[in-house]
Amino acid sequence: MSNKENPISRPLQDDEISFNFGEIYGALKKYKILIATTAFIFAVLGAIYSLTLSSEYEASVRLVSETPEGGKSIGGGGFGGLSSLANLAGINLGGMTGTDAIQPTMYPNIVQSIPFLQELTNAKIYNPKIKKWQLIKEYLQEKTANAPLQLFSKEEDLTEQFDKDLKNVIIPLNNGEKIDIINIGKKEAGSLKKLKSYILVEIDKKTSLIVIKCTLPDPVIAANLASIVQNQLTRYVINYRTEKVKKDLAFLTLRQAESRKRYDQALFTYSNYKDQNRNKFLNVAKTQEKKLQYEVDLAFNLYSSLTSQMSESQIRVQKETPIFKVLEPAQVPLTRSSPKRSLITIGAMFIGIFVSLIIVFLKSVNL
Repeated sequence: MSNKENPISRPLQDDEISFNFGEIYGALKKYKILIATTAFIFAVLGAIYSLTLSSEYEASVRLVSETPEGGKSIGGGGFGGLSSLANLAGINLGGMTGTDAIQPTMYPNIVQSIPFLQELTNAKIYNPKIKKWQLIKEYLQEKTANAPLQLFSKEEDLTEQFDKDLKNVIIPLNNGEKIDIINIGKKEAGSLKKLKSYILVEIDKKTSLIVIKCTLPDPVIAANLASIVQNQLTRYVINYRTEKVKKDLAFLTLRQAESRKRYDQALFTYSNYKDQNRNKFLNVAKTQEKKLQYEVDLAFNLYSSLTSQMSESQIRVQKETPIFKVLEPAQVPLTRSSPKRSLITIGAMFIGIFVSLIIVFLKSVNL
């Protein structure tokens, strides 16, 4: 036993590190004032920084949409049962279950698009600061910073920054063809970018739950904007899905009215001819009467067919109109969502402790 090496008392090799907890405790005790002071300074800096951040309030709307005809394709066959099974497995067969090109997963892109935001800026919101309704485009021009300590403002003054904005550029038509492009100035682009940062749309692919979140410095405006985005998005989707059938309905309505006039005119001509040739038995008269009768029958068949198609189109408009069910409407938030000033202060304090420990280590180690 005496000839064997004791693993506890064997000398350390050059590549081994020894931890002496007594020395570590002694170093921490020796530099405790440094550690406490550094942590306190960082905590104070963190608290001051948190006070320079504007308060943000988040309002949300939760809703679900139902696809036309229960998720079946318009052509008949339908994938209703398959779609239900796929949803349980987390698979979205939206593109296979109908002819609708806009799926719920595209809603965030729709809300963030420039045409959608441009239309949104023309809506009115209630501003508690001025106690009146105003356009969103007017609200975006105002400074909304509400930090307790406004040492520096991250918010850009849109009314002064774009004094040298380019004038509107008018692009002429190319051989009578309209060019479908977006032409906006820097001032409007800045307003739309600011509005875009306020809005977030999230989609649950499994449940098709749509969550619209609006985060603004004012809780009333946040709830108001969330409700406006909800209404505009549902209106956009409904108009898109029913646009084709509504155009068909308008076309059929016009053609049905024309066919009705044609039928009335043909019937009047036929009746007038029979009254004038009541006692004539010539073959020419009979042939003309048959011809007029044929015109009446043809006009009636056309009128009847168009009337039937128009009724079917009216039913299709109802079937193609999606249903949006609001599960949780917009509510004025009672507490701010950010910044979390206490968490920022505590986080800064722990950063200070970490920095002080590095300083203690550098002072204690033999370099």
